[in-house]
Amino acid sequence: MPEALHLAAQAVLLHKLFPLGLTLAAYAVGTWLYKRAGQSPFVHPLILAAALVIAVLRALDIPYARYFEGTQFLHWMLGPAIVALAIPLYGELGKLRARWRSTLAALLVGSVVATGSAMAIAWGLGASKGLVMALSTKSVTTALATVLAQQVGANVALAATIVLVTGLLGAVVGPWLFARLLPGDDAALGVALGTCAHAIGTSRALQIGETCAAFAALSMGLNGLLTAVVLPTTLNALKAWGLI
Repeated sequence: MPEALHLAAQAVLLHKLFPLGLTLAAYAVGTWLYKRAGQSPFVHPLILAAALVIAVLRALDIPYARYFEGTQFLHWMLGPAIVALAIPLYGELGKLRARWRSTLAALLVGSVVATGSAMAIAWGLGASKGLVMALSTKSVTTALATVLAQQVGANVALAATIVLVTGLLGAVVGPWLFARLLPGDDAALGVALGTCAHAIGTSRALQIGETCAAFAALSMGLNGLLTAVVLPTTLNALKAWGLI
């Protein structure tokens, strides 16, 4: 019997869909714990799920390459998920039209401050040039950040890690902070989450409400476009002037 159980366990662990099942199960556990904790921002399901997956991969000595290959379906689903963000946008067109000036102003200021302040603080604290450059892509999605990191000469792996940490922190701290500063203003919260915490922040906005999700989706898209257009040119100019 133990031999049969061992063979069954090996069959499960070696199955190509095990990484996908592990990811879904970890997120389900993280969501359950999040609800049990009263939806505390410090017990976010994304953080818990990531920690669980890392722990299992290390315990079972599963290489990341195999895990990545087994979760390709989730990567493919990112496309339809992003397109689906048009649904809350369409449903909230009236509110978006009413606040388009303040939304664009907040987006422009937030985009510049989010990137510029992180780079300035890191530079002021004596961080390496590689870290400073990697911080320049912190507030856009991972797919866009990896391309921009290559264009500006930053370490792609480091940039992707910073993007993940930024998104998690924004999703955790953003709603908690806005509940104390601007309670009830889901539109402003959505703009902040979409601008500063990209896709992870937008996924958190979807949990909050349609208004928050609509403004987050719009801000995430526009911030990504703005960053992709402006960032390489700005950094190249700063390099030419010898400032970085």
